[in-house]
Amino acid sequence: MLKNNRIIRRLFGEQYDIQHRLLNLILIVGIFGVSVATILSVVMQQNLWAQLLSLVCLILFCLIFWIANSLEKTQLAIIIFSIIFDNLILPALYVTSGGIESGMPLWCLMGYVFPFLLIKGKNCITIFATSIIEFILVVIYTYYHPEIIMKMASMKMVLSDMVVAMIAVVVVFAFIFRYQTYIYEKQQKSIVRSIREANEAIAQRQDFISNISHDIRTPMDSIIGFTELAKKNMDNPEKLADSLEKISRASGHLMNLINEVLDISKIDSGKAAIEEEMCSIHQIIDNACQILQHEIDHKKLKLEFDYSMLDEDVLSCDRLRLNQILINLISNAVKYSYEGGVINIAVIQLSSEDESKIINEFHVKDQGCGMSQEFMEHVFEPFARDKSSAVSAEGTGLGLTIAKSLAEIMGGSIEVSSELGKGSEFTVTVPLSIPSLTEVEEEQDILIYDFKGRHILLVEDNELNREILVEALREEGFVVDEAIDGSFAIEKLRDSEPGTYDLVILDLQMPVMDGYETTKIIRSFREPKVAQIPIVALTADALPEEKTEAFNVGVNAYLVKPVDMPSLLKVFMLFFRENKR
Repeated sequence: MLKNNRIIRRLFGEQYDIQHRLLNLILIVGIFGVSVATILSVVMQQNLWAQLLSLVCLILFCLIFWIANSLEKTQLAIIIFSIIFDNLILPALYVTSGGIESGMPLWCLMGYVFPFLLIKGKNCITIFATSIIEFILVVIYTYYHPEIIMKMASMKMVLSDMVVAMIAVVVVFAFIFRYQTYIYEKQQKSIVRSIREANEAIAQRQDFISNISHDIRTPMDSIIGFTELAKKNMDNPEKLADSLEKISRASGHLMNLINEVLDISKIDSGKAAIEEEMCSIHQIIDNACQILQHEIDHKKLKLEFDYSMLDEDVLSCDRLRLNQILINLISNAVKYSYEGGVINIAVIQLSSEDESKIINEFHVKDQGCGMSQEFMEHVFEPFARDKSSAVSAEGTGLGLTIAKSLAEIMGGSIEVSSELGKGSEFTVTVPLSIPSLTEVEEEQDILIYDFKGRHILLVEDNELNREILVEALREEGFVVDEAIDGSFAIEKLRDSEPGTYDLVILDLQMPVMDGYETTKIIRSFREPKVAQIPIVALTADALPEEKTEAFNVGVNAYLVKPVDMPSLLKVFMLFFRENKR
C-alpha cells in the first residue's frame, strides 16, 4: 500500500539518490520531533530563547525540505542544513535549554551524525570536524562559566525534555538504519537479478555465437567446395552451371544470415528506418517464396495461396522490410514443417479509419511440429529456440525477433497461435498506404526507359565489384568509364569536356580520396555541367548517420551494397527523365 502511495513515491522514489531519500526521512521525522518539542517548551513554560530557537529550528527544517524537493538542490540543502543546524542552532539550544542537564546532548549527537550520512565527498569530514570541535569548546566553556546556561525550572522539566529527546532521536536513528537496511536489501536483490539476467544474456550470446558460427560455415563450405568443383569442370557446361547455381544459393543464404545479424543490431540501436515505395503484394510474397524455393523443394512442401480477400494489390510500403518479415515467417514455417507438408499463405485486407491506408493481414500457417505453450511466451525473444521441438532447424534465433520489431516499426503487430504437434500460424497486421496515380505512372516508366548511350563514370576501388558493375551496366546500354579512387575521378572530370558524363557512381569508402571528399570537390567546380552532375553513392555502410553525411556533402542518391540493379536503374531513370537530351 505505502509503496504505491503517491506521496511516498514523490519523497522516496527511485528517481532520487540515497542521500536525498535519507534527507527527506530525517527532515520529516525531525519536523515532527521539533514540533512536539516546540509545543512542550511552550506548555512547560521554558525560557523564551529556547522557545524561539525551537521555532527557528522548525522553520529551518521546512526550508531545507523545500530547497531539496522543490528546487531539487539536494547537496546544497544538506550542506546549508548541516552548517546552520550543527554550528549555530545546536550550540545555542544547548546554552538556552539546560546544557548537560537536558535532552540537548542527544539532539547534538543526532545533528553531528548527519554530515556522514548525507554529504557526499570530503565536505562531510570538514563540517563534522568543525561542528564537533565547536561543541567541545561550548561544553568546556559552559563548565567554567555555568552562569550562562539557562537551566530548566524543575527536575520534572529536565526529565520530560530528556524523554522527548531520547524518543525523537531513537525514532530518527531507527528509521534511518531501517531504511538503509531496506535500500541495501533492495539493491542486493537488484544486483542478484542483474547478475542472473547478465548470465542469461551471456548464455544466449554464447548460444548465438555457436549457432551463427555453424550457420555461416555451412554456406561458406558450400561456396568454397563448389568453387573448387567449378574450376575442375570448366569444360563441362552442365556441371559448371550446376556448381554456379549452388554457389549463388549458398551466397544468398549467407547474405540473409549477415543481414539478420545487422538488422537486429540496427533495431536494437533504434536506427532501423522505414522508406516507403510502391510495390505489389503478389510480387513481394512471390519473391519471398522464390528465395526459399530450394528449401521448399528439398522438403517437398506444398504452398497454397489465398488472395480472395486481396482487393488492392499495388500499395506503398517499405518493400524491403515487408519482404524481410514474410521471408522470416515463411522460412520459419519451412524449417518446422514435416517433409511433404503444406504451408498456407493468405492475405486479408480490411478498411481503415484513415482512408489513405488499408489494413493488411498476412497469415502464414504450417502443419509442422508446433510449439509448447511455455515456449510461445518467449518465441519473439532474441536467440530463443524451442529445445523440446521435434524438428531440429538451423538459424540465428533472430528471425521472429526481427519480424516482430519490423512489424511494430511499420505501425503494425504480429501474433502467433500454435499447438504442439499440429503446427503454427503467424499473423502480421500492418497498415499500408494507397499510392497516387502519379506514383503508379512513374513505376511503369522504368519498364520502357532506354539507357543506351548514357555515359557514366564509375568510381570504385574494389576491382571485383567494379568489374561486376561495369558488365551489368554495359548490358543495359551504358557507356562506362572507370576510376579506382576519388583522385582519378577528379582528373577524368577535369580533363574531359563538360557534359561528357551524365552521372557518377561513387563508392564512399576508398583509399587516397574517399567519396565524401570527392563529392565536395566535384560540387566546387566552376563549370555548372560538372558541379551539378548527379552523384549516386554506393556503400556497404547502411547506418543513418552515414546516409545523412553523404547527402550533406552533395550526394543525390544513396544505395547500399550489394547493388540491386532494378533499384539502381530506377534511380538512373529518375535523373535522366528530368534531364532529357
